[in-house]
Amino acid sequence: MSDEIRNGGPLIRGLPARDAVAGGRRILGRARETEALLAVLDGLGSAGGRAIALVGDPGIGKSTLMFAAAAHARAAGVRVAAAQGQYEIAAALPGFRPLLDDNCDVRRQVARGGAAVVVLDDVHQLAADQIPGLERMIHAAATGPLLCLLAYRQRQLSPGELPGVNRLADVNRPDEAHRFDDVHRFDALYRESLGNPQYLRILAADGEAIAEAGTAVLGELAALDDTALAAVQAAAVLGEPFHPELLAAVAGLEPAETMRAVDTLTGLDLLRPAERAPQLVLRHRAVAEVVHQRLEPSRRLTLHRSAAAALAERAAPIARRAHHVARAADPGAPEHVTTLIAAARNALHTSPATSAEYLSAALSLLREGEEHWHEARVLLARTRLLTGDADESRALLDALRPSPAGGPPRGTEDPGAIADASRVERRLGRLTEAGAMARAGLAALAGRDCATAAALHAELADCAYDARDYESCRQHAGTAAAIAHRNHDPVGEAKSLAQASLAHLFTADLPAAERAADSAAELIDATSDATLLTNLEALYQLGTTEGILGRPGAAERHLGRGTALSRRTGQSYIRPTLLMALANVQLRGGNLCSALATLDDATRNAEFDDNPATRAVLTVLRAEALLWLNGAPDLPEVLALADRAAALADGAPTAWAVDVRCLHAELVLLTGDPAGAGRLLLDAAGGHELPRITVWRRPRFCDLLVQSALAEGDLAMAEHWARLAEADVAELPSASGRGFAGRARMRVHAARGRFEEAALTARAAIAGFTAGGERVELCRTLLAVAALALDAGRTDEVGDWLDRATVAARQCGSARLAEEIGHQRGRLAARTGLSGAAQDAGGRDAPDPSAVLAVLTGREREIARLAGTGLTSGEIAGTLVLSVRTVDGHLGRIYRKLGVANRASLTRALLIEAPGAG
Repeated sequence: MSDEIRNGGPLIRGLPARDAVAGGRRILGRARETEALLAVLDGLGSAGGRAIALVGDPGIGKSTLMFAAAAHARAAGVRVAAAQGQYEIAAALPGFRPLLDDNCDVRRQVARGGAAVVVLDDVHQLAADQIPGLERMIHAAATGPLLCLLAYRQRQLSPGELPGVNRLADVNRPDEAHRFDDVHRFDALYRESLGNPQYLRILAADGEAIAEAGTAVLGELAALDDTALAAVQAAAVLGEPFHPELLAAVAGLEPAETMRAVDTLTGLDLLRPAERAPQLVLRHRAVAEVVHQRLEPSRRLTLHRSAAAALAERAAPIARRAHHVARAADPGAPEHVTTLIAAARNALHTSPATSAEYLSAALSLLREGEEHWHEARVLLARTRLLTGDADESRALLDALRPSPAGGPPRGTEDPGAIADASRVERRLGRLTEAGAMARAGLAALAGRDCATAAALHAELADCAYDARDYESCRQHAGTAAAIAHRNHDPVGEAKSLAQASLAHLFTADLPAAERAADSAAELIDATSDATLLTNLEALYQLGTTEGILGRPGAAERHLGRGTALSRRTGQSYIRPTLLMALANVQLRGGNLCSALATLDDATRNAEFDDNPATRAVLTVLRAEALLWLNGAPDLPEVLALADRAAALADGAPTAWAVDVRCLHAELVLLTGDPAGAGRLLLDAAGGHELPRITVWRRPRFCDLLVQSALAEGDLAMAEHWARLAEADVAELPSASGRGFAGRARMRVHAARGRFEEAALTARAAIAGFTAGGERVELCRTLLAVAALALDAGRTDEVGDWLDRATVAARQCGSARLAEEIGHQRGRLAARTGLSGAAQDAGGRDAPDPSAVLAVLTGREREIARLAGTGLTSGEIAGTLVLSVRTVDGHLGRIYRKLGVANRASLTRALLIEAPGAG
């Protein structure tokens, strides 16, 4: 597209191009192209004529866009002539009569010096001998204010390009389109459809709706002869790129007639050369979908069986053969069962939905108890779990479990199936059943050192963790890691090491926890995606562990990798938990908008998740994100969400339920009920020693309890909670733990009237939260110490604290924190006598000098006094051994805090300072 087209203004002022309509329909995704056409129309009178082509596949929107531009031209009083298809255009071309005849409206408009538009659609239908006439029309467009718009499919145009034509665009990439409820599914279909609305509708449709969405494709097939139609049908069944010889074998055609059909279909742009010549492929998968859907059942079956046989003769990969066998499985062909099961195993983790399709086809050929029946059922149950249907997976596995005592067994004692059953029960939140099944599986193995034993120990470690039995968790995770290592399973080993890391952490062994996490990360980072697909729980476990250990960058990287692999393969069962863990990491880091978007994604993916843990944690995290992001307007929703999460966790003794109830208490405090929050937290934590909360997490909730105790005037209990937090940090140090413990102690010092000690511990808390990357808690602490200082009548450093809080709040995008900062700034201004209005050179009275200096930090006071004596920035830098840039930075902050415009105003403000002030 030329710069002239891109940069022109719209013809119809005040009507955004993206709102262009044609026939009452909005043109979606064509803002860029519409604006370009309108710009050309706007410049017709002064810029001369143009010929512009819109080129793209059928269904891309060429005609809609072109006739919308014509409608705009008519609305602006511009004459428009239009022709569509071979016969209408051919009638208009001879002798240029429509352009040269004085009786023609278009010709008269041009002769009078006005503008005119000629619209020619489906130009590709012209015969080769008609192209010269079209070219003369294009040349004529340059002689006056005439715009010639042409739309065609380039691959079907003879000779394939037109001289003198500006191609507006290969209209295949719109910049906006309809959005689905599942945004990620839309994105995938949108990329595959190349932005073609027709292709998008076909790919998004199911069953008979595919044909309805592909009416334009069916119209292209109507004129084909029997041979060409048979070739198209065979190509649609094959789906993938093919050699002409394979097409002939599947379609049942002779080589010569196949090649004639290929030539015909290529000329019609139904077939195209594939990237790997000399293969061919249908124009787009959407075309194949329409053709395949319209096949009669008997014809479809015959073609798929022909494809399977032809591919088998050519020793094609099993995945290519299984695709056709699944659609034409023959009960009289035992090899079809083995083909389908082998292909299902290969696709189990790369495409579990495809694997399930193959297994369902295989089971339709088998009777219960026959060879491969049990294996196919176990594999099918595994695919159902991977695709998120835990209930169906459980039902399939239940049918394979031994019958009650005294009856014949209903299946073999399959430890692998038992491991799957345990995983299903855990996914459904039935921890007791999951643990019992895992122990039964280990008993069935009778001490065998195999990958299944490692998986069963890992299951027991997960169950123990959820039951807050961290010593048992550590033992089982360590055993699982060792077995996985001996069986050369780096992914299983990494998962168990990450489990062991948390167990070490929660049993107060930080060095062991860090070593285990480091080893797990090294294994994961050295492992290919293809291998990781066999156990995506390893990425979830490692990312969760790293987030708890205060390694947000590594956690986001591993959780993001797991999420991407889950989307790519359709392993949807773990996606909600991956996204939930990722959102928690983002929330802790203060990335509130990202966290909320991730939670939205997780909630969509967890819509059919029956696990109460997933629903409860997602709900409480959303409440926290909304609280900080928007503040007061969202408080009713925040409380409603928090109450809903607490209700889901009520009565459950598991670790997740304790965490959810504690977070609920925190939200109750932050929304204005500290006393009620304290009662809720003590109930969730099991009493005054907080036995249900691990040492690692206790400092956070001790800070909450300090606030609750002080709100009720109970200084002794506040002291108890502060000491407990400090003891926990001494036993198991962490940056964030130091932050919470320091803030708790700060509050107690302030309650005792010891502001200097409070400020000292506040600095320690600020350092802890800064090191831990917890921006929201950093900002909360800066605001808390600023408020305490103002309560105590102290203004020293308050301005600096509020400046740092402002930076943190902006990084978080938090309206609630910004509101609180504004409130504290107002208090500071009232106390210091500064209204914020600048003292200009006009000589308005300066505020009290001692109050002026009180809002500055110690270093800022030094620099302000030196600047007030007339020293330059370079001289101040030399005196204080600083860089000039640092001095200028301090001076900028000084001007903002004092509300002065320049050094002169600063000097006047300081001239009346009393000796020793500040």
